[in-house]
Amino acid sequence: MKMNLERLRKGTLKMLILEALNDKPMHAYEIIKTIEKKFHGIYKPSPGSLYPVLKQLLESGMITIEEKDDKKIYVMTDKGKEAFEKMKNEMTNVFTKNNQYRKVVNQLFEIGLIIYNFRDKLNDDEYERINDIINGCKNEIEDLLNKLK
Repeated sequence: MKMNLERLRKGTLKMLILEALNDKPMHAYEIIKTIEKKFHGIYKPSPGSLYPVLKQLLESGMITIEEKDDKKIYVMTDKGKEAFEKMKNEMTNVFTKNNQYRKVVNQLFEIGLIIYNFRDKLNDDEYERINDIINGCKNEIEDLLNKLK
C-alpha cells in the first residue's frame, strides 16, 4: 500500500496555512515566513507548493482575497475557521488518544532535528548514507504494515 505523499504534504500545508491565517490575514510571503518560523527554519514551503494550496482554499471558500496596497491579502472565512478547528481537533485526538503513535511521530521529528543540526557539517556522501538508512527503515516499516492487510 503506497501512501500518496503529495496529498499528505498538501493536507499538512493546508492546515499550516489555515493555522497562520487564523492569527491574522497575511500575504503569501508572510504565510511562508510564519510557517518557517514555526519550524525554526527546518521547513519552509516554496511558493510553488504554497500557491496551489491557496488556490484550493480559495475555491473551497475557506479563504478570500482582499487587495491592500496592490498586494493580495489572504483572509480566512468562517468556513475556513470551522475547517481549521475540525482539523485541529482531529490532530489533537490522534496525538492524545494513541500514545504509541505519538512516540513514533516524535522519533521521526527528532531524526529531522538531528539531521538539521548537522546540516552544515555533512557532505554529499554522508547525506547519501543517511538517505540510504532512512530508505531502508522506510522499506522495513512498509513491509511490516503491508503484512497487516
